[in-house]
Amino acid sequence: MKNKVSMGLILTLLLMGILTLGFYIQRADGEKPPATEWNKTYGGANSEVARSVIQTSDGGYLLAGQTQSFGAGGTDFWLVKTDSMGNMEWNKTYGGTKNDIAFSVVETSDGGYVLTGRTNSFGLGIADFWLIKVDSSGDHEWNKTYGGTGVDAARCVVQTSDGGYILAGFTESFGAGGQDGWLIKTDSMGNMEWNKTYGGTGVDAARCVVQTSDGGYILAG
Repeated sequence: MKNKVSMGLILTLLLMGILTLGFYIQRADGEKPPATEWNKTYGGANSEVARSVIQTSDGGYLLAGQTQSFGAGGTDFWLVKTDSMGNMEWNKTYGGTKNDIAFSVVETSDGGYVLTGRTNSFGLGIADFWLIKVDSSGDHEWNKTYGGTGVDAARCVVQTSDGGYILAGFTESFGAGGQDGWLIKTDSMGNMEWNKTYGGTGVDAARCVVQTSDGGYILAG
């Protein structure tokens, strides 16, 4: 039977009467309507939002998003690792005193993870692409920011066949005007190799990218 994982938000009313937002993960089977096998919530007293989930090579799950309950301040990247039943194994925050939001995470060929999103705490402009590489325990290995003086935000990251990374999102710093789709290719250490913008004078944004069988890329937004 084919399994699927659905991930989103859950509103939790605490006994004290405080309404909070938290990470929510639910596993359901492949039948229609799906039968819930289990669900878990993760979070603190403030707002947490999960924006990406993957199944890891050990059969567990990894969630990426943002937290206001933990970290350095504002909103921080939040990475939550669970076992196959959704029990938390570890969690890590990454960020500064402003708002930092993770939108995408993938497992890397070395058993670690790379996550991307936008940072208001670091970089050149109002918001920049932020790429963070961590090991299998979520410990920071390196990070890179990419952007100009405007708002630039990554929405998706993929490890490429050469061991580097491709990031997709939008830029207000470069391109034809308004927002443009922005594609950034890096080497295995996050150093930019090239970047391209796609769009017109209106609002254009890339949300997803995959590497194609001919070695190119396809992006959607």
